[in-house]
Amino acid sequence: MKILHYINNLGSGGAEKLLSSILPIMQEKGHIVHLAIGNKNKNIREYEQAIIDSGVKIINLEQSLYNPFQIIQLIFLIRKEKFDIIHAHLFPSQYWLAIASLFKPFKTKLIKTEHSVFNERRKYRLLRPLEKIIYQRYSKIICITEQVKINLAKWLHTESNLLVIHNGIDLKQFNADAKNSINTYDLFDKSNINILMTARFDTISKDHKTIVNALKLLPTNFSLFFAGEGPDIDKVKEYISLQNLDSRIYFLGYRPDIQYLMSAADINVLSTHFEGLSGVTLEALASGKPFLGSNVTGVNSIVPNEHFLFENGNYIELANKIKAISNNSLLNEQMTIDAKAFIEQFDINKMTNQYLKLYQEIKC
Repeated sequence: MKILHYINNLGSGGAEKLLSSILPIMQEKGHIVHLAIGNKNKNIREYEQAIIDSGVKIINLEQSLYNPFQIIQLIFLIRKEKFDIIHAHLFPSQYWLAIASLFKPFKTKLIKTEHSVFNERRKYRLLRPLEKIIYQRYSKIICITEQVKINLAKWLHTESNLLVIHNGIDLKQFNADAKNSINTYDLFDKSNINILMTARFDTISKDHKTIVNALKLLPTNFSLFFAGEGPDIDKVKEYISLQNLDSRIYFLGYRPDIQYLMSAADINVLSTHFEGLSGVTLEALASGKPFLGSNVTGVNSIVPNEHFLFENGNYIELANKIKAISNNSLLNEQMTIDAKAFIEQFDINKMTNQYLKLYQEIKC
């Protein structure tokens, strides 16, 4: 098959990281794979290079991402290349592709992945008719969790073209990198208990304050590391200063080596208000170290049991669970064993095969 994926950019989000993993697999399986990017200026170099090295062709559209003239570029591209499948991700790329499809003739089938349980457009009911038109242009909408499907069906008043395919991670590569990092990574002070949270600094969806508050209840040999970027990082830093915790909390910025960090840390935590399907959770479960996540949509359905969860916003429970893991080697070991067994179902090869099977079904 000749396949085009279309996304805003190859930035630091979960959808972008996912494409850097699945597109090379599709290419390796003998398909002709292209990637169209709406704004190359935000690309992560490592993601871009991984895709290029696999032989996938990257097409950088010339108009700016929010410029409707990108639609014209898409029309010419699709008519020229005659793709069998075009798979869109994120807003506004999904809009431009849907509108471009009105200017046929071409026989290409369209697919979109819905990556989040919520988006800002759903705050405005006046947008619902437009959204329904846009989504109807796609043969299938892949929802990354059942809750994503439920929420989208409620918004669109239909679930006729919706299905669920869970995201995955490259377990083989992750496990190899993680194993190699355990004894070589020297970022963390091994005399301390090092807690790592990997998340975008966005107060709408992420909850850095809860883990900061939890740290106040932990002994001074517990240190906290934040990996990630985002618009609200200064708000978090200001809050940390007010709590007099500057000396115990470290900001690592964007990191392309998250698998190393997660495996070198003592405990991985994700404090969040909601997720689509949390790639951070899956990676933490594969890291060989204990994980604790907020008991919220997008996290609670992808952990082995309740031992891996704490009540959303409950920093006392989080602190107590961190203490229990650090003080009880048997609990620590059992959580790691449970995580390793559970995460096998999220292997990225299984996910990619489900995508390709769907492509073949709607192409026929």
